[in-house]
This record gives sequence, structure tokens and C-alpha cells, in this order.
Amino acid sequence: MSWQMKQNIYRSGLRLLAASGLPRFMARHNAGQGAILSFHRLYLPKPHEFGSQALSIAPNNFRRLVQTLQERGYDFLTMTALAERLRTGELAQRKFVCLTFDDGFVDNYNEAYAICRGFDVPMTVYLVSAFVRREFPMWGLGLEKTLAATDVLEFMWDGKEIRLDARTMWHKRQAYLKVAALFVQARAHTIKRLCAELGARYGIDFMALSDENALTPAMIREMHASGLVEFGVHSVNHPYLTRLEGRDARWEIMQGKCDCETLLGTEIRHFAYPYGDEGSFGSREIEFCRELGFSTAVTTESNTIFASDRDRLLALPRLTYSGTFQDTPLLDLLLSGTLPRLRRGLRAWQMSAPVRNSLPTPLSVAASAGPEKLPG
Repeated sequence: MSWQMKQNIYRSGLRLLAASGLPRFMARHNAGQGAILSFHRLYLPKPHEFGSQALSIAPNNFRRLVQTLQERGYDFLTMTALAERLRTGELAQRKFVCLTFDDGFVDNYNEAYAICRGFDVPMTVYLVSAFVRREFPMWGLGLEKTLAATDVLEFMWDGKEIRLDARTMWHKRQAYLKVAALFVQARAHTIKRLCAELGARYGIDFMALSDENALTPAMIREMHASGLVEFGVHSVNHPYLTRLEGRDARWEIMQGKCDCETLLGTEIRHFAYPYGDEGSFGSREIEFCRELGFSTAVTTESNTIFASDRDRLLALPRLTYSGTFQDTPLLDLLLSGTLPRLRRGLRAWQMSAPVRNSLPTPLSVAASAGPEKLPG
């Protein structure tokens, strides 16, 4: 089954689920008090920008999303305000959302900040400090451009020569996913070496792309001074923390905090685990965040927020708003708790049931629909 066919099945499943009336029923027990929404970019990606497709939503779509939530009477909270509500037990007020952005892309300033300022609503941006300091490449951008420029991708990995077909758009997408999977698990020095190798071979300046697409210190200071933008830490180099030795993982969190505090001249109390899935952090990383004085830390576990989440302020769930499915009723399916609940049920079913070879049902694909495992 082709990638495009899968996406069409997912979209049909999401629309069918929304039309069924199930979200209204499930919201009674699954919507909680609100949600932390997770975004990356407000950007219109080109066909070859595979990583950006799942991580980007159209600026006009984001504007409509904010307007819709405002018209429905949602409170827009910073992470500091949410932590206070959870700690004091005052969560059962009006429904709320937190708008959070990972990594620190320049369109967080050009687009997201401009829109939030127009509606007078706050947002939170989690910074990768080495992106801000231009010391580490936003490697997904360079990889996309490299694959667009070649029919064969060749590089050395672990002493072996890798050669990937990139003739068609399908081949390029598969090559992107394979290399991205290597990058996600790699150490920072390995990623920098490979980016330099690919850049020299294919004439792509990875660091120049990062410079063009990352927030600048001046933008960050302006956003902070507005009082509408709260900043958090997303590590130094965006590593998969559990793959690191303890001291290295702690350094990524601690140094990222120091870098952001130096830039803004204020204490940073909020953290986002890079990648954020259940394999990317654990009790060790949670304890590091506690030792370093963070008030909250967020994951990519898909769920809404309940009063009981005051007991896990350093492992809060978020709802990822995927650009791949922005043309569906995704917002209602997420905020009602429908998709998170169905995903948990589907996962439990898959773990207990034998592997099935039949095509998935619309309900099952709707439940599993979500952002691709791409770098963010």
C-alpha cells in the first residue's frame, strides 16, 4: 500500500469518526479539563520536504484554530499558569489550552507569534539551545534538500558505505525515513560529521539552512519582552536522552537550561523531552528535571489534562496537532479525548491479539493516525 493511499485511508477514518457522533459521547469522560497542544512549524512545505510535512501546519489553519478555541470560550494558559492550576487544585474552571512549539523555528516568530499577538493569547516555545547559537544543524532541513538534489544518496555509517535509491519521490521519502531513523539515535558529534560529509558531497550547506530557519536571539528577546511568549528548554542538541550516559543526558538538560537563562536573563522552569515518546525518557530523566528545578516537563504522550496530572508535572501529556491531517476534524477528535482513548485501546489490542494480515478498519486507522516519527 502506497504512502498516499495510507494517508487517504487515515483521513477517511478521521472524518468518519467525527461524523459518527462518538466524540461528543467520549468527551464526557475523556476530554478532561483541557489540553496542551503541541506544534512545531507554521509553514507550507514543498513536496520533497518530508520531515516538514508532518511537523508543519498552514498559518491560516493555525489562525482558524486559535479563533475557534477563543470563540468556544477556552482559556489560553502559559505552562506556568497551568502548573499553578494543577498545584492549587483550581483546574475545574473553564476549559483551557496551552499552545506549545518545539525546537525554535523562525516561523514561530514570523507566523505564530504574530497570530497569537493579534488574538492576545500566550504561547510557549521550547528552545534547542545549539540551534539558537548556530552550533548544531537542523539536520532534517539539510537532508530534505540533499535528497531533492540527487538520485542516489551515499554516505559512510559505522564504517560501512550506505547507498540509497532516491530516483522517485517514493524512493526519496523512504531514504529520508531510513536516514532520519539513524540520526534520531545518533550522538551529536556523529550527526555533525555526517552533515558535513553530505554537505561536501552534494553541495548543501546544512548550517546555512539552520541559520535561515532558526529563531535568532533578538527574536527570542523580543518575544519574551512582549509578555505573551514563555520559553522553555528542549535540550542542547535534541538527542534521544535515554541513549546517552547519565552524565551526558543530565548535561543536555542542565546546559540547555543555562543557555536559555543566559539569553533571557531569567529562570527557565519548563522542559520538553526531545522526541517525547515513552522510549525517549524515563525515571532518570524525570529525576534530572526535578533536581534542576523545573516546574513542568512535557512529553508527546497523547492525552488531555486531568486534575490527577498534578502528580506527574514532570511527565505531562500533549496533543500533537499533525500537519499531515490538518484538513480533517483533528482538533475536535483530539480535544474530546477520542483519538487518545482509541489509540490506547488499539495499542492494548495489538499487544494482546495475534498479528492480522487484513486491511485495517476505518476506526482502527483513525485511532492510529498521528504524526510520523520524524525529527522535530
